[in-house]
Amino acid sequence: MNGGNNVKYSSLAALAAAGLLLSVGGVSAADLGGDCCADLEERVAELEATTARKGNRKVSLTITGWVSEGILWFDDGTESNVYVAHDSTDLASNVSFTGTANINSDVEAGYQINIFFDHANALFVNQDNDNSNFGVNLQRAFWWLKSNTLGKVSIGMQSAAADNATILTDFTGTLFQHNTVTFEAGSMGLTPNGGTRSRTDGGTGFLIGDGARGIPNGTLGALLVCNTYRQGIANDCLGDRTNSVRYDTPTFAGFSASASWGEDDRYEGTVRYAGEGGGFKYAFATSYGEVNGDNDALGNRTDFLGNPIDAGYWQIGGTIKHLASALWFHGHYGQQETDNAVISPGDGDAYYLKAGWSPKLNSLGTTHFVGEFRQNLDTFGASYQQGSGDLCGAFGGSGGNIGVACGAAALASDVDAVGSEVTGWGLGLVQEIDAASMNLWIKYRHYDSEIDYVDRATGASGTQEFQEIDMIFAGAHIFF
Repeated sequence: MNGGNNVKYSSLAALAAAGLLLSVGGVSAADLGGDCCADLEERVAELEATTARKGNRKVSLTITGWVSEGILWFDDGTESNVYVAHDSTDLASNVSFTGTANINSDVEAGYQINIFFDHANALFVNQDNDNSNFGVNLQRAFWWLKSNTLGKVSIGMQSAAADNATILTDFTGTLFQHNTVTFEAGSMGLTPNGGTRSRTDGGTGFLIGDGARGIPNGTLGALLVCNTYRQGIANDCLGDRTNSVRYDTPTFAGFSASASWGEDDRYEGTVRYAGEGGGFKYAFATSYGEVNGDNDALGNRTDFLGNPIDAGYWQIGGTIKHLASALWFHGHYGQQETDNAVISPGDGDAYYLKAGWSPKLNSLGTTHFVGEFRQNLDTFGASYQQGSGDLCGAFGGSGGNIGVACGAAALASDVDAVGSEVTGWGLGLVQEIDAASMNLWIKYRHYDSEIDYVDRATGASGTQEFQEIDMIFAGAHIFF
């Protein structure tokens, strides 16, 4: 009965606000006196603000989010350009609606709805496309029950247990700008040394992920692919949102754990530890997850023959900070394991290291100086599958060693990738502006890449190095 009244009161409040606004539209200020409308608008604004902050009488509503935009410059050795772009999907401008309600002194219920706004995603722009408008998209929608003594159960579209497992150990204040995921340059076409740039529309190869939002072959991201869900972002290879059931334990002596099951089928688990002592602050995490074929939110998880790609990912990482000096270090290691005949090599390794200094040099807020290094070895499996012809589909006719090999092969499908390496490093500066809940940032990143190949019919093999890619990305995040 009371629950029905709460809905009724909320509905009446909304209708009252609408009615007041309609009244203002139909009556002039002269009819009601000079101060009428200002007072009325103030009351409507107060009503709307109260409704947004408090929800109904039992369940709260909080609206938060951020806006993220920047200017991106790149040079691929052949072409350079400047775009207005934003961080990739996870860090794009977004709004979240969250709330809780106390059931008793130990248990609460809650929910989260998260929507992001995508118009020029730095992961998907490239030499041939300065926009990647995916519009307004739902990122999360789930509810939970949480007990302080027993833990938390959540159901819906959400981050599974291993999503961002090591990334979220990064408490340095530079997570948004510098993290283990390659959120920029993934769709940049590669130019073989001694050749011309590959096609960024995928050539005759298939798109990684689903066709609408995939990263095409012939790009940097095709050498940074997560076989778990066929997306070229590297390192956070269980990082997509899924329809799942998740359990999180309470924290015991700094330790906590999570486990989840997702549709069709994926299983994940994570263990975390965080603490402070001896003048240091630290946080660590390790996780493992498996994805067993079929479908996920990004499309079919199958090879070019239609067989399921069963893949797993293990990761470990953490952050340690010396509090007195404000010096810190963050690291990540991840390894893919893939059970599929045409995804070879099945294992791929990912390394990410970041170090910095975060002093308070001015009255605006903390200043962060950042240096980073990354390397991915043999993380091309789902891009250039054995016997698919995708490698020559991407680079055939582009010159260089690989173009010659594809031209000499009896069949395009004879030429297969057998190894790859992507190495990157970068520098960055982040300035926090506490008074505006804002940060300004600029970062430079450099990428080197190469791929090893073999003609299975003749045994001829070689290595193709690609021209370097340099990027400068500067922008801001403002939080609300």
